[in-house]
Parts: sequence; structure tokens; C-alpha cells
Amino acid sequence: MSSSPPLARLRRFSPWLWILAGTLVAMGAYLQALNYPFIYDDVVYITENAKLSGLHPTELWRLFVEPYNSYAEFLPLRELSYWVDIALFGLNPAAFRADNIILYLLCLPPVYFITSGLWKYFRPSDAAGAPWVAAIVTALFVVHPAHVETVVWISGRKDVLATLLSLLALWLAIVARREQGLSVPHAAATLLALLAAMLAKASAFAVAPVIALLWLMFWRDVPAPYRRRSVLLWPLASLLLAACIALVFATTIASKLPFYFGIEVITRSLAVLGWLFRLSVSTESRHFFYPTFDDPYLPLMVGLGGVVLAAAAASVFSLLRKRQSLEAFSIIVFLLLCIPSIQLIPYSPPSLVSDRWLSLALWPVMLLLVTLAWRLKPVVRMVLLLIFALSWCWQTVERPRDWRSFEAMIDADIRAYPGYYMPAVYKIFAVQLRQGLRGDALETANGIANPEFRNAMIGMIKGDHAAHVSAATEGQIQEAMNLLWQLESDIERLPLQAKWDPLVYHVWEKRRVVLKSDWDYLARQFPGDVAVRYNVGLWMLKIHNQGAVAHLRFALDSQRLPEPVRGTAFKNYGLALMEGGNFAEAETPLRAALEQSPPDFRAYCLLAGVYRQTGRAEAAAGAAAECSSRVRAE
Repeated sequence: MSSSPPLARLRRFSPWLWILAGTLVAMGAYLQALNYPFIYDDVVYITENAKLSGLHPTELWRLFVEPYNSYAEFLPLRELSYWVDIALFGLNPAAFRADNIILYLLCLPPVYFITSGLWKYFRPSDAAGAPWVAAIVTALFVVHPAHVETVVWISGRKDVLATLLSLLALWLAIVARREQGLSVPHAAATLLALLAAMLAKASAFAVAPVIALLWLMFWRDVPAPYRRRSVLLWPLASLLLAACIALVFATTIASKLPFYFGIEVITRSLAVLGWLFRLSVSTESRHFFYPTFDDPYLPLMVGLGGVVLAAAAASVFSLLRKRQSLEAFSIIVFLLLCIPSIQLIPYSPPSLVSDRWLSLALWPVMLLLVTLAWRLKPVVRMVLLLIFALSWCWQTVERPRDWRSFEAMIDADIRAYPGYYMPAVYKIFAVQLRQGLRGDALETANGIANPEFRNAMIGMIKGDHAAHVSAATEGQIQEAMNLLWQLESDIERLPLQAKWDPLVYHVWEKRRVVLKSDWDYLARQFPGDVAVRYNVGLWMLKIHNQGAVAHLRFALDSQRLPEPVRGTAFKNYGLALMEGGNFAEAETPLRAALEQSPPDFRAYCLLAGVYRQTGRAEAAAGAAAECSSRVRAE
């Protein structure tokens, strides 16, 4: 006997109960953070971004030709969404966070329909199970705690926006399939959505090879007599589009690091890949910092990354042999979506692994998990999936509370990873030194397990104390400057690990930022002190800061600058002008450097460059000869 109509309708809609339950849990978790304040990078992107807030509606096109934040990140759609929020709601963090939640919830329909479409494509014999599989994948996706960072942190807007647009591109790529090729309107719309995703976050370029892979599989399914090679232009177009946009964004990256060739580079990428997969399936608590290289299980994470890479390689081979498998496809997609995050091109983040990098990559893992579970008996399958779902629900509900302030978030990580240097460094930099809590900062620094980082932080705190307290209130100005110069020397000696560990490089750059603030403070506190202004100018010249010109000029204009250093001071002033491109102006102070007692003969070397730039070849040759003879004699 057939089911009664009410029972049939209940069965038809019962898969949606999974999505409804997951959505309610996620909304409850995120709404508790609705009124949290702006945190950390939110200040740079929004509250102190006068350039963005002052943009007139008729000038919005400028967002697509230049960066609009202090980090020089070129993300036009992210900035446009911020501008709309500012124009409509002002600097109300609840409105910004509400938009993040809405964008996140809008990701769910594409996840459902993409999953359903792929299930029917790979497993046409079990098409009836597609609604259940799609619903469970969507439910697991929505309750996963890795999304908390993306949604609750307003600066995660680029991740949630790029995820939504990337999912839209994937859905359009699937519905573009036709019996004898691709629907041109849908394929064109796919490329447009892909472009939009990359304009929200550059790493969305990783979606292009996924789209290309799908379209290649669709093309191979077409019977040979009807297969047209012109259809291959579409996957090629997606790859070329991604390559072009990636090149544009690559020129705007400010945190590039020098390449290093060694086994550590392979270890680093495999460890990050292993961590990303671990965080995708793990029910452990979530954090802002993860101790990738300092993790005692580093070899296991490297091994796990190797397993993922090997599984993806085997999956590619399987697809090439036309042994199409949804599991193989999921593994390949996960690897492709992780490529921007695994440090193949080194860059300097606060953590080598972050939850927000899984914003889109979680979907193929959830698909893989459910696909593997579908091989089990129904009861076992449901119990297993419920265990994952309930564990992730708990984490999703708990984690937003850590985002009530940046300090609370860092303290949570310090408790989770006692002795790990990164959360301690950020607490010292971003909280304690800004509030003048140098005693507390020393206590935090002493809790760092690594002695090299512990000593580096203690030295930095002492330098900050010397500039802001000893010099400002006790008059120990020269002692403070000597200590700051010693810190500069220490910062120049990068640890060996900085070659392959971007976090170490990141910490040393943070130390330089604090050192700059200390020199700037001395200049502001003692604007009439010639020794301070001269030393500040020398330090700025050393780091190629154009502010050196004003400080060195002030020192030279004063009669209190000691005579023995005036020759070197004129030479440095000329060098500062040259670095600013003012070669004609640099000639006068460089000549003056040679007229002092004692003269600085290194000015000849700089004069040779000035003469070459101003087209005086004979004078340049003479100055170069003097440089060679005089400097060698010294």
C-alpha cells in the first residue's frame, strides 16, 4: 500500500529538518556575538578608514582601481560591502556582523544544490538519496565551528563573501551541463561569478581549476561523435581568468617573503595541509593561533598532509582513467581549495593555519565524510554523523564568546597553548604595550617557552620602557637611544628558522614596528633635542624612511650638533635626499660633507651617483676615482 499524502509529504521534507536544525543552532551561536565591538583588523578596515568612509557614491568605481585600506589589500567587493554598511548604518558593529551572518546563511542553498547535483552526476543509480545527502552535507557545513572566525569577525567579510560567490560559480558550472556540451549563458555566468569571488578575496582563484575539472568531465561524457573541441575553451577560459586576476593581486601583496629552498619548505606545506584537514574533521576547540611548527605532533601533521596529497594524486589518476568517484573528486577539490593557504608562495600571517581558510574547503570534506558514511548501515551512519554534528554544534556555540574582545581571544589561546610564543607576542604588542602595562608585558614574555623569543620580547619591552619612561620622565635620553640602537642590531640578526617559518619573520617585523613607535615617541617628546632628532633621522635612513630628511635637516640647522659628526651628518642628509629621488638637491650637502673637519670622504661615492644621474659623466668618473682612493685609504 502506498503512503498516505501527509506521510509522503513528511518524508519529502524530512531532509530539510537537518538544515533547519543546523541553521537554528548556527544563528543562535552567532547572534550572541551580534553586539560585540569592532576587533583588531576591523579598526584598520573600517573605523579608522577615512579614505573608504569619505568616498562619494559617484566615486565608487575607484574601489576597482586602487586599494582602500592601510594594508594595501586590493579587494574591491569587500570594500564595497563595507562602504554600503557605513553609508546605511554608520559605524555600528552589529550591522556589519549581521551582514556577515546573512551572507553566511546565503551560502547554504548553493551548498545544497551543488551537493545534490554532484550526487546525481556521480551516482545516478542512487539519485533518490540526493536530497538526504545534500541536506546532511549542508547541515554539517552550517554548524562547523571553523566558520565562527569568518562570521563573527567582521574582518572575515572577505572570506564569507568570497565563499558565497565561489559556491554560486560552482553551482552555475554544474547547471551549465548539457547533453552535447555546455550552456553558453550559464558558462558565461559562471566566469562572471568566479571573477566576483576573486574580487572579494584573491584566493578564490583556486575555484577555477575545480570548475575546469567539472567541465572537462562533462565534456568527456559527451559521445565522441557529438564531442566538440570548442567546448574546451570554457575550462581554459576559467583558468586564464584566474591566472590573470591572480597576477594582478600578486603585485599588491605587501608581505612577500624571500624564497628558501630546503626540506623545511616541503615540511611546512605538508604540515599546513595536514592541519587544515585535521581542523576540517576534528571536534577539538577552535583558536586564532595554531602552533604548527611548535606542535609536538608536527611529524604526524606532516604525515597527514602527505596522505592527503597522495590521495589527491591517486584520485587524479582515477579520474584520468575514467573511474569517476565522488570520493576522489572531493579529495581533489579539497586539495585545490587549500593551495592558496599552504605557503607554496611564502607570506607572513599571524598563524600558519587559520579557520577562515577553511571557509569554502570545508564543503568537499563534508561531502567526503557523508559519502563514506553512506556505505554504512543506516543506523550506524546516522549515529556517526550525529556525533560529528553535535560535537561541532557545541564548539560553534562556545567559540563566539572568545570574540568579545581581542584580549579575550588571545587569552583563550594562551590558556590552550601555554608557552606558545604567538599569542603571547600579540598580547604584548596589541594590548599590553598599547596600554602602558609593561610590567604585565614582562610577565607575559616570561611565560614564553622558547628562550630566543622570550629574550627578544623582554629586550623589546625594556626598550619601550626606556623610551616612554626612562627618557620621558627620568631624563635618561642617551641611555634610551643606546638601547634602541642595540635593539635594531638584534632585529637585524634574523633567526635561522625565519628562512622557512614565516611566523618567525612576522614576529621580527612586529618588533621593528614597536621600535619605530619608540623612535617616533622620542622625536615627539623631544622635538628640540638635536641628538634625538639626529638619531631618529639616522634610524629612518637605515630603514629607508623618507622622514629621515626632515630630522637630519633639523640637526644640521642647529649649531648644537657636534662638529666631529657634521661631515657624516651632511653625507647622510645627502643620501636621504638621493633615496627620495632628489639628486640635484643632494649635491650641496654632499659637497658640504667634504668641507667639514673632519670630512666624510664617502660623500665622493654618493657624488659619483649624483653626477651620473644628472648626466655629468666626466665628473662622475672623477668622483668615483676619489671614492676609491680616499675610502680605501681610510
